[in-house]
Amino acid sequence: MMASRRRFSILRALSLTGCLAGTLASGGPGAAQSPGPAQSPGTAVEPAAVALLKAAGDALAEARSLSFTATALHDVPNAEGQSIFYTLRSRVVLQRPDRLRVVTEGDGPASEFIADGRTLTLFNPHDRTVASAPAPGDLDAALKAEVEAAGQTQAFADMLMADPAKGLTEGLTRAFVVGRSNLVGGVETDIVAFAAKDAQAQIWIGVADRLPRQLWVTETTTAGPARNGVTFTDWTIGQPVPDRLFSTAHMAGARPIPFTKPRN
Repeated sequence: MMASRRRFSILRALSLTGCLAGTLASGGPGAAQSPGPAQSPGTAVEPAAVALLKAAGDALAEARSLSFTATALHDVPNAEGQSIFYTLRSRVVLQRPDRLRVVTEGDGPASEFIADGRTLTLFNPHDRTVASAPAPGDLDAALKAEVEAAGQTQAFADMLMADPAKGLTEGLTRAFVVGRSNLVGGVETDIVAFAAKDAQAQIWIGVADRLPRQLWVTETTTAGPARNGVTFTDWTIGQPVPDRLFSTAHMAGARPIPFTKPRN
């Protein structure tokens, strides 16, 4: 079973490395169009890097509706310390202020989470169980409730918060622009490397739309670096969302279980 991930910040909910920085800086395959050596930024926290992170957060916050596919890769060391990689793919649909649907499948049981403004619902289609609870005041609270109930956070959770820019820029100890790439998602992206007290990260942000295309993070306070990444595809912004997407009618007859954090 995948290890629990309960913390709620981009640099805490994920973990992967900025390992491409050296390759990009040295002009290797797929090299970024970098204006200078990526490994030697002029200042610890470059304003240009922070501006790109904030622009990505603002683009998400301003969207009244959005949808995307998130393909996440989680590195979970086993008891012997060997890295075991798990893949999850989630289709995400959000309509502000309080509606969200996340359908996840991958290396583990499939799941579905729906917030419709009134109720939070967690559905496991494999064993036909369903958990529900009254929706809290806003979507941020709903996401946190889902984390507590499921025992782990989704790699993309911070992208759905009311203020994603805060999660991307708060508490930074280092941030610099690596350069540009055309290899992620087939679009031109700005690459930013950044770090906080307990993690390092690298994000690819669309030049034209400022939407996140890929994110890798490495936790730096664990015995063995916990690494996770997520690739974002199929972005749709500002389009009408049919009410049926937030329906729970297909869960009728499922066995009810408590909406509480599972025991380890």
